[in-house]
Amino acid sequence: MGVDVLIAIAAVLAATAIVLAFVPLIRRDTRRRWANGMGGGGMGAALDAVWRPSAQDAHAEWNAQSEMPAPAPSPGDKGLDEGVVVIHVR
Repeated sequence: MGVDVLIAIAAVLAATAIVLAFVPLIRRDTRRRWANGMGGGGMGAALDAVWRPSAQDAHAEWNAQSEMPAPAPSPGDKGLDEGVVVIHVR
């Protein structure tokens, strides 16, 4: 083997090691963003939209079910203060 081949192999191994070293950080960051409600996004969401549209549809449906709209107030409801809606957050 020539020196050029050994350098190329070493460069590929070094690049692979660097990428593998950052995998836990990327996963931790992704989990932190999901926990904070920021969602995925980026290249992963674009790939999901193309290659797994059912996953994107399921996520959109889950978001729609987890968001609870506030009911519209009626004229006789408590919480109306002289025609102004008062919202009490628990």
